[in-house]
Order: sequence, then structure tokens, then C-alpha cells
Amino acid sequence: MFATKEILVPVQLMERDTSSTSPFDCPVGNLPVEVHSTIFLIGQAIERLEREMEILDDEEFTGPSSPFEVRVSHVNARWRSVALSTGQLWTDFVVQPGYSSESVKAYFSRSKQCLLDIQLRNCPETSITNNILSALFQDSIRWRSCIIEAGLDGWTMNHIVPIAAPNLERVEFVVKAPDRARRFGEVWQGRPVLNGGCPGLKEATLRGFALHFARPPLSSVTRLHLDYRGHLPLSYDEFRALLTNAPSLENFSINGVVIESTPHNHTRTVIVLPKLLRLGISSLHGQVYSGILLTVKAPLLQSLILEGAQDSDLDPFLDAPYDLPHLRSFSLCGSAFAPSKLNKIYVLFPSLEEIVVMDVVFNPSEILRVVSEFIRDLGLAPSHLIQSTLSTSQEPRTLKLMLNPDQRSELRELLQQRLIDEEVVDLDNSKWSFIKFFDWLQNFVTAEILLSVTTQHM
Repeated sequence: MFATKEILVPVQLMERDTSSTSPFDCPVGNLPVEVHSTIFLIGQAIERLEREMEILDDEEFTGPSSPFEVRVSHVNARWRSVALSTGQLWTDFVVQPGYSSESVKAYFSRSKQCLLDIQLRNCPETSITNNILSALFQDSIRWRSCIIEAGLDGWTMNHIVPIAAPNLERVEFVVKAPDRARRFGEVWQGRPVLNGGCPGLKEATLRGFALHFARPPLSSVTRLHLDYRGHLPLSYDEFRALLTNAPSLENFSINGVVIESTPHNHTRTVIVLPKLLRLGISSLHGQVYSGILLTVKAPLLQSLILEGAQDSDLDPFLDAPYDLPHLRSFSLCGSAFAPSKLNKIYVLFPSLEEIVVMDVVFNPSEILRVVSEFIRDLGLAPSHLIQSTLSTSQEPRTLKLMLNPDQRSELRELLQQRLIDEEVVDLDNSKWSFIKFFDWLQNFVTAEILLSVTTQHM
């Protein structure tokens, strides 16, 4: 059956009499071929999106087992003719264990001269498969995207090295460990691939040993993801060489232990990424976070996302940070940070407009503005009180110590609706209640920060 009811209805109408040419029996039959073809392409795109969404949600795809393009080509003669004449429907090639060589050959023929999306996953080493792959590689000028998952010594990895792919936009290489032990220099010298050139490449993902053994040209890449969880991370010099060849990077994410840890007193040459806007780091090794942040300088960085970082992991970086004048968003996923640490981050990077922690999204500047206004409206003299507090204590006291229980309760009730109405705090996708957030907020807003805000509104 079909993925959507909209497509199911005309299929049922046409199945009544597949030999009929009457527009009354088959209303879709009189559509121009171009329109009919566009409808097929839209239906295919919808089903792909549904499949991708279920994969992202870690759910098994519940749609039809056969591809959309195959199903529409088996409805009747009219639909088959339109489907077979629409080359864009047949551009997805998947070669993996259990694949049908006849199906791949049919797709290759039906795709005409359209750009191709290639997936080669652990291709079986047979003469038939090698012949099919040879045909695909000889037609690499038509590649739009490719995903290659293979062993280090496999046929696929050996043949990807010299080819040219001028229309290639996206690549993902997943390289497994070698089957036999080798000398260090024989394997880990950063073997390049796609040496014939891929000037249109915009997105690259390198997983596993691809980090060492399958590096495409990165000069035009704007989005790069590195994922390595083994025991042979890149040396600093290798990491620097890789990023130096990617001057156009705008989005950079790292998962695992991509770069070796280095003692904090070790001098490194900073790697400048002049166009980088978004940086994401996820690792089980705490030293990776500050190691990357102290290594990569991104003057235009707008968004920093840390997954799995713990409270002390950023200490080396926060003790000697570099200026990030355009940083707007700071996100923590699966991380445990004390309010005082977030407070320090907010002080160091005053351009921050959004902090995301524990699935709570909030704008610290706006919260401080609203809080200070309400404290003043409650009849307190915040500036005088804060200055008095600061003069008698080396550590700034928090908002929680400044208010008695009745004042705190009133402030919480007044703040809740306003902060949510003005979209200063978003709790929709969070497990936090506003009461819990307010209690946490009192440990985040220190008297020192509150002073700088309240004096602007007095």
C-alpha cells in the first residue's frame, strides 16, 4: 500500500480498469506527463522524509517494504510509462549484502543522466558486484552524494582514491580497522581519496578509520563531522593540517576522541577557522572539550554545543578563554554544570542571547532585566542592598539570600507568566516545572550580575 491517503485514492480508481483510457474512469490519466512526474517526485520525497524521521527517533520504519518508485511503476501502463521516463525517481543506488544486482542495473539504466545518490555498504567481494561498482565509479561525474562503508583493504576503498566527482555535494566515509597488523607509518599517514577532485563538495562525514585513511578534499566543505572512538586519535599536527585544509567551514562537529590529549602547559599553534559559525563537541573524555576550544579559534562563532561535558571539563578553557564577540547560543546536552559555572560563562561572553541546559531554553539577559524590574516593583532598594552586600563579603550573595520567603513567592508568581508570555523561558520540551526552574535561577543570578542590570533601570 501507499504511504499517504492522497496517493491511495487515485491508485484505487485506476485499479478498477487498468486498460481503460476514459478520463471519467481514470481522472489522473489525462494529466500532462510533467505534472504526473512531479507528483511522483513529491510522493517519493514525503516517504523518504517519513523514513528519516522514524530512523532519527530510533524507530523501525513502518511504511511499505518496497520503494515508492517501484510501487508506482506497477499500478498500470500509464503510471509505469511516467515512472520509467522520470529519471529522478531512480537515482538512489544501494549496494550492500543481500542486494539485487538486477535491481541496481535497472536503476542505473532508468536514471538516465540524472545525478546519483550512492550507498556502498560492506559490498560483497564478487565479480558481479565489482563489475557493478566499476560502472558506478566510471560514471562518478554523476555522483551527487555518496556513503561508503568498507574495510581498509576492500575493493571499494582502493578504487575511491583516484576518481573525480565534480558534482559531488555530500560524502560519508566509514572505514573499519584493517584485518591484519601493520607498521604504524603504513596505515596512519592520512591517505587522501577523490584525488581527481570534487570542487562542489559541501558536506563531509568521516567515521572510524576514515579519519586517517579516507580524507576527501575539504577546501570547499562548509559542514564537517568527525567521529572516532578508537585508541589512535589524531596528533595535534595531523588535526591542524586537516582543519587548515578546510578554510570554508561554517559547521564543525566532533564525536569521540578525535585529537590526542596534551598537557595544558604544552604550547600549541591556534587553528583559525575564519568562517565557523557552529561548533559541537561530544566526548566521554573530559579533556577533549577544553583541548578543542583552546585549539580552534573561531572569531565569528555564534553557537557552541557541548554534549556530555561535566562541570570541571571547561576549567582550562574558562581560565584562559579567547574572545568570542558573536557567540549567541550556548547549549549543554546531558551535562552537569553548577549555576556558578554558567554564571561565569555568561560573564565571559556577554553577547550570549540563549543558554540551553537540561532542555530548558532561556535568555539570561532578558531574565535579569525582568527579575530586576520585579525586585524594584516589590519595593526593595536593590542597588543599595547589593552594594552593602558586596562591601561586607568577598563572594557575591545570590538572589535567594536577598529575599525573604514571602517576597520570593510573590516574585515567582509574578515572573512565571511574564517570562513565558514574552518567550524568555521555554519549558515546553523540558521535564522541569517553573518552580524548579525558579529555584535553580536563584543560584544562577548573582548579586554582582544583578547590580549591572538594575543600575540601568533605576
